[in-house]
Amino acid sequence: MPRPKVYDDNLRRRLIARAASVMAESGPNGLALRPIAAAEGTSTTAVYSIFGGRAELIGEVSRTASSGFVAAQRAVPVTDDPHVDLTNLGRAYRDWALANPTLYLVLMTSAEPGCYLEEPIPASDAAEPLREAIVRLIVAGTFLPLDRNLMLAGIWASVHGFVSLELAGFFSPAPRGQLDAMYEAQLESIARGWRTT
Repeated sequence: MPRPKVYDDNLRRRLIARAASVMAESGPNGLALRPIAAAEGTSTTAVYSIFGGRAELIGEVSRTASSGFVAAQRAVPVTDDPHVDLTNLGRAYRDWALANPTLYLVLMTSAEPGCYLEEPIPASDAAEPLREAIVRLIVAGTFLPLDRNLMLAGIWASVHGFVSLELAGFFSPAPRGQLDAMYEAQLESIARGWRTT
């Protein structure tokens, strides 16, 4: 009896990346296993062996995107200055999106947003560092004592809007340095909008 073929982690990562590209453009309903496998020089047998099937591959793409984004936000150090933390969280958001554009699109701007995620992203662990920074800014008297969920949604939406437009090419052909400066100004504008003075 022949031994089952072993597929390595490299192929697993490539299949997830390829599936993420398709899902970012067409949503999960656009994902077909045969073209994904063929594009990576393998067969659907590999997909079934590694993931179990199409639904499991979709779930793994979702988990990869969500866990990567959460890890990037959680990796931002907490300092004595919540304003610095707020700015650094905004930078980490954009940095992760630019480094993982298809995973970001799967997570945030899919053709069918949220239909394959276990829970909406703002309700997940991803939002906690931002929520904590907002609370600290309110307690310090720097931010207006308004509804924290409203503030979180407003900040998230503003950052998301800039990053999504950037990934979509709306700011082209602006050089990276100029985009960096624009984003820094955006982060400062966000913070200024909630300040008490």
